[in-house]
Amino acid sequence: MSQSGRERLRNAAPYLVATAWMALGWVFLVRGVEHPGVEYRPWAFRNHAYSDLLAMTGDRYLNGGRPLPYLEDRIEYPVLLGAALWGPSFLPGGQVVHFTASVVGLWLCLLVSIALLRRLPGASPWWLAGTPAVAYFGALNWDLLPIALLLAAVLAAERDRPAGAGALAALGVSATLWPMALLPAAIGDLAGRRRFGALARAGGAFLAVLLAVNLPVALAAPANWAWFWRFNGSRSAENSVWEVLRVKDPALLNVLAGSFLLAAGLAAAAGAYRAAPVSRARAVRLGTALVLVAWVATNKVWSPQYALYAFAAGALVAGPVWLFVALAAVSVVDYHLAFEVRSGRGLFWFFDGWYTAEEVVRTAVYAAFAAWIAVELRATGRAGGRREAG
Repeated sequence: MSQSGRERLRNAAPYLVATAWMALGWVFLVRGVEHPGVEYRPWAFRNHAYSDLLAMTGDRYLNGGRPLPYLEDRIEYPVLLGAALWGPSFLPGGQVVHFTASVVGLWLCLLVSIALLRRLPGASPWWLAGTPAVAYFGALNWDLLPIALLLAAVLAAERDRPAGAGALAALGVSATLWPMALLPAAIGDLAGRRRFGALARAGGAFLAVLLAVNLPVALAAPANWAWFWRFNGSRSAENSVWEVLRVKDPALLNVLAGSFLLAAGLAAAAGAYRAAPVSRARAVRLGTALVLVAWVATNKVWSPQYALYAFAAGALVAGPVWLFVALAAVSVVDYHLAFEVRSGRGLFWFFDGWYTAEEVVRTAVYAAFAAWIAVELRATGRAGGRREAG
């Protein structure tokens, strides 16, 4: 093979590997269309092949109906994910086509995410393209959409496009709340550079897009639009470290998880604020990753696909290989134990003990990841200061 051919293959490799993971996930999950309706969830748990894409479309569109999201259908997700759920229902061909169309859309989001990471100097696209978590979780929920929007917002912020970064972050938040992770570090960076005009433009764009997407739905169906907030606010500990600690009161959990999130956000903002000029871009990425990882680790609810956000965070900051391997191993084990516990085989007591132990191990791995990010974030100020002094 010529040098140019090897170069093209090297450039295409992350996209090809990510495509292979997504295809493997589709092949494994699409079998669920043979068990529609009420039968789907028990079958999916027994076979470790569950997807919200199939479960939620089966609840709503299996018999040809397509109720309007929020106006006629209460959905426990923000507006853009409600649209992503509803859109494929217009395609002919039934659930297999709806599912396949959704997976293709998520695969395109994954390819866009890899392309965005390749445009961020120092990022590691392989953290997202190479993880088996893509096969397990890429088609479990719609998370690859907000991940792509978050990465696009990070790139816009790094290229000094504050209004674009604010608008893209607002779109991400309109799909799920995780893209808010960018905001503390981005605000700290702009404030540290005294760029208050850029901060105002970013905030104005964020607010304008957020209102444009959400306000019409909120005015037309306020109770159903607010269901996302009520549903999540009332949830108790599910599959998280708080379950191990026997903390169950939703109000207390909201305070505890919110406190960890606030602490991570303040650390991200402070780190980006104090970073030296040569380190500011990396500080924003590290701050974003810190909030993501801390948020996922201490959230009162854990779903296996949250691992994708950790891999996106690792890609942003080019985390070490040992962390990638540890997260990949924990993610795969977590998936199978989670669904074995829910399969109802009569061995709940056995697998429940293993799953509790795995929750502790998973939290320890995420804590190690957050600690590594925090050390790196602190170094952006110290190392930058040494370079300036020299």
